[in-house]
Parts: sequence; C-alpha cells; structure tokens
Amino acid sequence: MHFRPMPLLTVLTLAALAFLLTLGVWQSQRMAWKEAELERWQEASANPARDLDEALCVDDPFEGRSVGFLPEERAGNVRVYGRSLDDNRPGWRIFVLVDAPACLDAPFVLAEAAFQPLVENSAPIRMISRWRIETPLAPGAFTPDSDAGERTFYAFDGPGMAGALGLQEGAISPLWWLAEDTGEPPAFLTSTPPERHFAYAVTWFAMAIALLVVYLVFHAARGRLSFTARKE
Repeated sequence: MHFRPMPLLTVLTLAALAFLLTLGVWQSQRMAWKEAELERWQEASANPARDLDEALCVDDPFEGRSVGFLPEERAGNVRVYGRSLDDNRPGWRIFVLVDAPACLDAPFVLAEAAFQPLVENSAPIRMISRWRIETPLAPGAFTPDSDAGERTFYAFDGPGMAGALGLQEGAISPLWWLAEDTGEPPAFLTSTPPERHFAYAVTWFAMAIALLVVYLVFHAARGRLSFTARKE
C-alpha cells in the first residue's frame, strides 16, 4: 500500500490553523480566569478586611485580598525599586518584617511600610496604612542585581533579603508579601482586562477562519476542489 505525501501547502496550513486556534483558546481561558478573579475580588472587597492570619490561613488566600491590620513590625527594612501608586513616580518601596501566621513555612512576611521618591527632597516619604496580599515581585531577564549590603533590591530575593536583615535563609516567606492597598483591583487584572482577552481571542479565531477560506478558495480556483456533485 502506498500513501501519497501530504502537499507542503496543506501541512503549513494545518500547522498555522493549529497555532491560531491554540492562541484563541488560550486567550479565551485567560478571559474566563480573570473574570473569576475579578468576581472573587469584588465579593471580598464588599466584606471587611481580614487580619493577616485569617487572610492567609483561614480564607482561601488570593492576590488583592485586603488585610485590616498587621502584627507588630520587627526592626530593619529593605527597599525595592518601584513606582508610586499615587503619581507613578519612581522610587523605593520600603518593606519591613512582620510575624508570619503559623500556616506559612517561614517566620516572617514582608510588609510595605512607606514609599520614598527616587529624587531626594522631591516629595516627602509617604507612609502606608492599608495593605493587601500580593505575589512578591519576581525578577525578569533585565532586572538589575541586588545590593544586599545596601539592602537595595529590584525584585524579591528571599535569601538576599534575609541576609541583609541578619536572618537565616528561608526566614522570609516567598509565597506572599503585603503591598499597599489602593482599593482598586490588582494591576494584573486591570492592565489587560477580560474584554481585551476577548478581543484577542476573536482576532485569532477570525484569522484562523480567514486562513481556511483562503486555502479552500486557492484549491477551488485550481480545480482541486468541487463543491457540486458530479453528474453521471
């Protein structure tokens, strides 16, 4: 038995279709996930803020959950480069240590205590009094190196931060930190809202349909496809 090899154009078209449909499905899944996260955040925001133990150990913890008050802070702090949520100025987010709830595998959690503008004397240090749970800022491909000696960081660095504060490695929880709560949804939900994911999904699916139509028209024009039954 002999099999005719599939034409190269067909192979490429099928690969492109699979790629476009995969992107469309992925964007649809992202849309559904963000809609669920926004709904959960809205429901939680309608209720009073939880204390740290309730937020992390009793409730199902999620990014953006408001925390009403913190345990007593410990001595020492580290600073992480970021931008002010008030006016988008660059500066240093000052983090202090607070005791972690018993459900975490580390004795301490970082909590944002203040924001210091990057340019000295450009604005006063702004103290922070409302917090929410966030996933610690992860380093990227172009994140500058930390300076543990100066307690200066550009992303979360558990071992480096612990060393800068005179603690053993693993003393700071890598799961969560407490960031300033603005009363708005977390940025990861609003920077690309569900509506935009829907538009992306429609775009990818439309491109897949257009590609299929072009493929069929191309073959029909060359007599390789017949859309009517052959008469005997």
